[in-house]
Amino acid sequence: MAMVVVTVVAACAYPSSDSASAAIPYPKAETAKAGLPASEPVSERTLTLLACGDILLARTPGKRVSERGFRFLFQGVRDLVSDADIAFANLETPVSYLGEPYPGKPVNVTFRADPATLFGLAWAGFDVVSLANNHMNDYGPAALAETLEYLDLLGVARAGAGLDLEEAGRPALIERNGELVAILAYAEPMWSAVEAKSARFAVVATRAETRLSATGQRPGDGSTGDVDRAGIAPALIPAMVADVRRVRETLDPDYLFVSVHWGDEHQHIPRAFQRNFGRAAIDAGAIAVLGHHPHVLQSVERYRDGLILHSMGNFVFDMAADHTYETAAFRVILAGGRIRRLEVVPIRITRGLYTPVPARGTDAEGILRDLAARSAYVGTRLEVEEYLGILDF
Repeated sequence: MAMVVVTVVAACAYPSSDSASAAIPYPKAETAKAGLPASEPVSERTLTLLACGDILLARTPGKRVSERGFRFLFQGVRDLVSDADIAFANLETPVSYLGEPYPGKPVNVTFRADPATLFGLAWAGFDVVSLANNHMNDYGPAALAETLEYLDLLGVARAGAGLDLEEAGRPALIERNGELVAILAYAEPMWSAVEAKSARFAVVATRAETRLSATGQRPGDGSTGDVDRAGIAPALIPAMVADVRRVRETLDPDYLFVSVHWGDEHQHIPRAFQRNFGRAAIDAGAIAVLGHHPHVLQSVERYRDGLILHSMGNFVFDMAADHTYETAAFRVILAGGRIRRLEVVPIRITRGLYTPVPARGTDAEGILRDLAARSAYVGTRLEVEEYLGILDF
């Protein structure tokens, strides 16, 4: 079994504290027997993966970091994140000083963050990120390449984007507690493809049959230069299924996750494509599918012995709509090669500061109640206990 050990490093002094985002106690995972039936042997190794949604380090959140220090955005959730054996999120921002803006894309949705913001991500305890999203090419291949380099230097694993299709489709590999976890990442075609025809980096067309994503080829262009090949891994069901099966056969991971940037923004109901793609991933051998992009929470679906999170919402973002500030972190408890329990920790993103903190009181109850109702819509019963959503397997 192949293994890659990921080490997270960080440095520099603490920023000034802010009471609005100071750490709040949160519902911790149960002991090593978390979610296990009484009949299971207690010696069985347990692994926890915490999955979070979209993280924006540019725009206003980036300004908060420059004002208050790199730890500021995550100081309210560091205990929650670092308590997990593996913590995952979707990084919605290239981090670089290089590149040119995506042609024709509005400035307010063309992202690039100061690389110093990545220290906060590592300090919080994030071990792995997806780069497969509709903003990773906002400043072209040079910025993407530098993003890859900075993540590698910090020891944060990444998946879903690369200098060519082979790298973009390569899984992130993390070894914890003697077990190997593999994460593949993909992105569905997004609206920014409208301006992509003249760009010299990944093209994401609006129709499946013309998707050219990380191949870098453009209509009428046979170029194979390094710059042209950079991009993201496209969310194509046949290719994803082949990837999952290949990773299972060649690397034999104990647990395999698939991350997908998909769906419609601000919509709480998943599209048919999301459900079909998610189920195909489970059928192919993934244990769970981690969805993001809608910026709001969508349903939790149990399918066979697998888990599909249709949208994990935002984790750090500065959008206008109130519902984009109501979110959650999803703690997947694993043992014996399968999921034993999902624990949903409700999160409130603080307006103006853009810091996620564990929700409490009626706020937490409302977030979990709404998520349970959406999950019931897809046939999954999410139990709600005090400040925690629970799905036992």
